Amino acid sequence: MINLIKNWYLRHFSTPGSIEFAIVLIVAFLIVYYLMWLVGPLVVALCFAYVLDWAVRALMHKFKLGRRLSSSIVMVVFVSLSIGILVFIVPKILQQANQMYVSLQTISSQTVNIENGEGLETNIATRIYDFTQTLPEPIPSMITQDEVKELIIKARSSIISATTTIMKTQIMPSVFNAMTWLMYLIIVPIFTFLMLANKEQLQKRVRTYILPSNQVLIHEFWPKINAQIEGYIRGKLVHITVISVVNTVAFLCFGLNYAFLLGIGVGLSVVIPYVGAVIITIPIILVGAFQFGFTGMFLWLLIVYVVIQLLDSNVLTPMLFSKAMNLDAFSILTAIFIFGGLWGFWGVFFSIPLATFLQTIVTSWPNTNINSISYQKK
Repeated sequence: MINLIKNWYLRHFSTPGSIEFAIVLIVAFLIVYYLMWLVGPLVVALCFAYVLDWAVRALMHKFKLGRRLSSSIVMVVFVSLSIGILVFIVPKILQQANQMYVSLQTISSQTVNIENGEGLETNIATRIYDFTQTLPEPIPSMITQDEVKELIIKARSSIISATTTIMKTQIMPSVFNAMTWLMYLIIVPIFTFLMLANKEQLQKRVRTYILPSNQVLIHEFWPKINAQIEGYIRGKLVHITVISVVNTVAFLCFGLNYAFLLGIGVGLSVVIPYVGAVIITIPIILVGAFQFGFTGMFLWLLIVYVVIQLLDSNVLTPMLFSKAMNLDAFSILTAIFIFGGLWGFWGVFFSIPLATFLQTIVTSWPNTNINSISYQKK
């Protein structure tokens, strides 16, 4: 057993600098895990710096500007767009979220008159009951329309109660945590600008004081990891923007209630591959069913929504992430589960680049032949 561990150690850590690099990775993980409340603004600013650095490089290359001037121009545009979103879009989203919350509270407190057979539940129960009557015996004789209606009412109450609880205990407190958001709005742009303007100096400090002395080891990892992370973050923000705009416009064309809220929700759902699309589809179906009933308008709404989802998964996603997402579905879902459990929203957002980072480390980590090590020692 001791020889097995010794051989594994010699095989993976005999290259100069590999132990130091492993220690750096472990310390970085512990800092982010235990001190995320402290280093959170730095992490967010680093993400924005990754996204905006390509624009800085483009200005430097095309107009022959200095890095500080290019960073200033990019930050002015970025801050202006952010202020526009905060002024014109965020209030609308918060207003519709409050309206939906009030509507859920009102619906959950209402009593449904089962004897009169009124409401959406009756319509759904009638359709389900008519379908059961076409089934072979003894199924039709085992089910009555009142029993189906009662089950639907209980299911509706459970869904509305769960949705209301989630909005009250999780979504609303995070939205209205004014001090945290105020700190991020002030600190993050400053950090982002400093990272963009002083990129070379910061990278030099990291290489000198943090990374191992064997820079050859870093040069093997960094180009692959940097290209994948930068491409993923930039592509993901473009992905969120495009899907949010397209779905919001589609919902507005149908006159769907809470169009801005649901459209932005669909855009944010792409942060969680596979799972997010399923989660956001439920409120869209519920809102559409309550507003339009089982009519042609509701059917067209579902068709348009499904078409947008198909175009997203088969056209937009491969175009944006053909190089960044080289992971299979099992690895993606596993990364979402693990990193989401560790760091919440940001863990989910960075689950794919973190999984790619780990994959690059595992596949590219120096692997020395034990026989050659023994021969060199002799």
